[in-house]
Amino acid sequence: MTATPWETYAGIIAAEGGYRQMRVQELLAVAGARKAGRRIVEEIERDLAAQNLGHFPTRLPTDQTACVLLYNVDQQGLGGLLHLVRKLTEAGTSINSEIATLHALLHEIQPKRNQGAASA
Repeated sequence: MTATPWETYAGIIAAEGGYRQMRVQELLAVAGARKAGRRIVEEIERDLAAQNLGHFPTRLPTDQTACVLLYNVDQQGLGGLLHLVRKLTEAGTSINSEIATLHALLHEIQPKRNQGAASA
């Protein structure tokens, strides 16, 4: 069975670490569309969601030159971190358990503060 263009794209994003920056025109090319009208953009958003891909901004722009950031919702690491941030943004209020999870994830990827001090 042959993978759809969106399945292939999801694989590329996973291989690149779970996220990828691009312009709307690249999404249009994958979708086989020429213009980013509201209907086309909504269809792309549904296609992305079907592949467990999230995006920033939370509503894809219709400006073909606009930058977007896609991320893999399921992937551990930065993709999962981006998804958590989006969920918090959409909630509009702080949710204690998600804030704690976000803090723990950020703590893991933050460079160790005293790493250079020991060698001085």
